Amino acid sequence: MQKSALIASSLTPFQRADEEIMDSLQDMKIDESNTETIDVTQHFHVVDAFSMPRFSYDEHTRTFHKKKAPSQLLADAREKGEMFRERLILVRQRLLRNENFSTPSTQMTDSSDSIRITPIKALIGHDGEDFIIFGMLTQVEEGKIFLEDEDAHIELNLSEAKYDYGVLTDGVFVLVEGNYGDDHIFAVTEINLPPAESREMSDVLFGHVDFLGLQKPLVDEKLLKIEEEKNEDISFVIISDVHLDQPKVMNALRVIFDGYSNARIPLAFILIGNFSSKPFKYSASQSAEYKDSFTALADLIGEFHNLATHSNFVLVPGPKDPWGGNTLPQRALPPSFVARMKQKVRKCTFTTNPCRIRYCTQEIVIAREDLLNKLWRNALLAPNLEVDDDPIRHLIHTIIDQGHVCPLPLSVKPIYWSYDSALRLYPLPHALIMADKCENYGITYEGTHCINPGSFPNSDFGWSIYYPNSRLSERCVLPDTI
Repeated sequence: MQKSALIASSLTPFQRADEEIMDSLQDMKIDESNTETIDVTQHFHVVDAFSMPRFSYDEHTRTFHKKKAPSQLLADAREKGEMFRERLILVRQRLLRNENFSTPSTQMTDSSDSIRITPIKALIGHDGEDFIIFGMLTQVEEGKIFLEDEDAHIELNLSEAKYDYGVLTDGVFVLVEGNYGDDHIFAVTEINLPPAESREMSDVLFGHVDFLGLQKPLVDEKLLKIEEEKNEDISFVIISDVHLDQPKVMNALRVIFDGYSNARIPLAFILIGNFSSKPFKYSASQSAEYKDSFTALADLIGEFHNLATHSNFVLVPGPKDPWGGNTLPQRALPPSFVARMKQKVRKCTFTTNPCRIRYCTQEIVIAREDLLNKLWRNALLAPNLEVDDDPIRHLIHTIIDQGHVCPLPLSVKPIYWSYDSALRLYPLPHALIMADKCENYGITYEGTHCINPGSFPNSDFGWSIYYPNSRLSERCVLPDTI
């Protein structure tokens, strides 16, 4: 099973997809001179993780249904099983739409070239035969790796397994090819992540589903798309690890704000935690210090009237910020700490981790987690650096192919079971901001532009700028004057 060939045949590169969209709009011959002026700044919305609607995929009707029961932070144990079941179904439904795959129920007599996926329970009685199976990697017994689907699990022998991209941890969904032995252990010859589905394909199938829970814009989407691509001046400034308790960070922010206030004003400043260099310890003195830091930030932004009035400031907490805990989704910063910001900054949004932004026709996901190191430390198999020696690309492949912001074991990063849907990446966003402590990057994979601004104080005060019109980003660094 050659995954690289499968992806190449089933997915369209981002650049080509963008050209096709433009061509289709030109073919419609929309006369821009006759269309009313659209203010794109009015089409900027932030959606927090706790307000997103919760959808489940029905394999019988092949559509999404909105759940009526409210989500709960302290859900019962049944929700944990449902969380993994829905993750599996979501990955499988896109996998079976791929022209290269099928199941016994969908296998047609004239589709012998399709790769047939066999349920684990169907292996019984077929000792010595070769199969391709799909499921979730797990460790049912210590020291042994199993593959599990809805109905059964099977032990894997990975000693001869070949694989390319990805970081394979407990809880990751994979395609496995190999032989079902007489000892009822599956000897794996090849293991790969399931190929992702392009945003264009998902929109064709489920464009009517409102995954964000936002009211649809009154402006025609085609016109929004044209306006979005015309506005080359629109940009998002992304800064992570904004340690407000460090004077050097505040001085650097002043230089950045001053530069932008005298040039093209960004549509949004996305400031991501941790907002303190020290973990918050819930003491009265530290609470006062933390509040004073945000008061200083509010006063700093207030010095630049254009920014305080016209730019959107979106603040996403980090894992060491107050009341964050170690569980995702993470609530927004408490209002008592940030009252001054809301007074000084006209468009200020304190939101959850993760959160989403809808700008015109684009969806942008923002998440703050040190994923690279955690995935690497918890890998069941050492990532294949012979295929690609860049760990970042293995990270991106894992996140996008899994369709999830945090594909880590629950023992490493707990998740509120009822709110797991808020961490899904389906359909794939147009941009994914993964604020990690690793180096700055901007890489487009399967149509999603993945951005990491890097840790601001630990990267020579570097940050990223995202340009929605081109769906690309660039890295910026302050000169050595701070």
